[in-house]
Amino acid sequence: MHKDTRWPKTIKSATERFIAHMSEEQKQKLRGARKEELGKFNFGMGVSIRNKFGLSDGNDALMKACALTQQGDSFNIFYRDDADSAAGIIIEAVWKELESAA
Repeated sequence: MHKDTRWPKTIKSATERFIAHMSEEQKQKLRGARKEELGKFNFGMGVSIRNKFGLSDGNDALMKACALTQQGDSFNIFYRDDADSAAGIIIEAVWKELESAA
């Protein structure tokens, strides 16, 4: 496990970076989804987010940011180690950003 100092540390920066590398087709597919359909993006986009942003490889800052989002103001250690949930939180943030930009 190595720590990459270039990994995003916040959900906002992860969202911005991910959108910058999405194709127009990917953006359209995600933008066209309803919130309850976002889970279907966990395999493709979720894997990409986990790998690019080190969610399983030591990006503690982003994992903590996602855990805090999941639990409000109270940090829950169980979410800190859940890279799948963290990726889902980022997918939802990307979706919201794409929706607001439309």
